[in-house]
Amino acid sequence: MAYREPLPEGCPPDEAEEISEPRLVFRLVRNNPPNDDDFKSQRSERPDSQFNVPECQARGLSVYRDRRDIERQLQKIPKLRGMFLCQVTLDWGAGHIMQTGRPSHYTWWPLANFDILSKCEVAE
Repeated sequence: MAYREPLPEGCPPDEAEEISEPRLVFRLVRNNPPNDDDFKSQRSERPDSQFNVPECQARGLSVYRDRRDIERQLQKIPKLRGMFLCQVTLDWGAGHIMQTGRPSHYTWWPLANFDILSKCEVAE
């Protein structure tokens, strides 16, 4: 499988689920409408930085399954203010996903051919 970004060996982990049925996830984006820059991993955005997560997770995209959880993040973390909430419909061919935090934080490793922008809509 060809992923959107280069991944280290063994990534995504075996525990990650291949997305085969539609599901809605939420992600914070800087632009309205969203563009490709809104869907870069931490590693891609800051290649020389140290992160407090495994490298595989740093190369995935942070998303939330529960909208309320990401809205709480927007309220609690000042640097996130001014960002937009994007809902993304994942379906077959979107890649792999795995819960990587509480309460509903997931890491998503999108496949290269998945057209994220056509599946993304800024939420009201």
